[in-house]
This record gives sequence, C-alpha cells and structure tokens, in this order.
Amino acid sequence: MAKFSSYILLFDFIILVLAGIPILVFLPAEIFTAIVSALLITTVLAIVSFIPFTRMSGASINRFMAAMLGAMMIRMVFIGISVVLVFVFTELHQIAFTVGLLFSYICKSAIETYMLTRKQRGQTAAS
Repeated sequence: MAKFSSYILLFDFIILVLAGIPILVFLPAEIFTAIVSALLITTVLAIVSFIPFTRMSGASINRFMAAMLGAMMIRMVFIGISVVLVFVFTELHQIAFTVGLLFSYICKSAIETYMLTRKQRGQTAAS
C-alpha cells in the first residue's frame, strides 16, 4: 500500500512540476487550481480503492480481476458525482478541470493496474 501511494504521489508531483509551473507562468491561476483539484480527487479515489486489493493477493485471478474492474467502475461513478458537484457548486475552470481529471484518472488507473497485476503474479509486493 505504501509503495502504491508513493507512486501516485510521485505522479502528482511530476505533473505539478512539468505542467503546473508552465501553467502558472503562462495561464491564469484558475486553470492551475482546477488541475490541482482534479489531481486531488483522483488521488484520494485511487488510494481508497486500492486498499481492498492489498487484502486480495491470495484470491484467484478471475475473482481478483472482477474485483479490480468493479472498483474501477465504482471509482468512475464517484468521479462522475464529483464532476457534477464541481460544475454545479464551484467556479472552477470546467475545461481545465475535466481535462485534468480525465488525464489523471487514466494515468492512475494504469499505475493501479500495473501494480495489481505485478502483485498478483507474485513478482514484487505492491504494498
């Protein structure tokens, strides 16, 4: 779990350095705020959804994959709810928030899938 969390936080740091600094310099601050909000939402959801998988390392591959896909579906529902809440109740830049959210979700899902399949195969423990 700690290794996964560190990968997710490292990803966020890299995105903030590579994209955040140029955004702060060349674009309005509201775009940076929207991207940081998207990163925070996906980080919390990725870490929370990874917790059950640390306990399923001994399960069969079919059960493990079903649980992984189910967790991704549940995360998508929560992301949809967060998009609606952000669009209705905040003044964040909607396009920047949406692009940041989609990019971050796809990248963090790829990291999660990699870590889970690596752990399931028994190579290196992901927690």
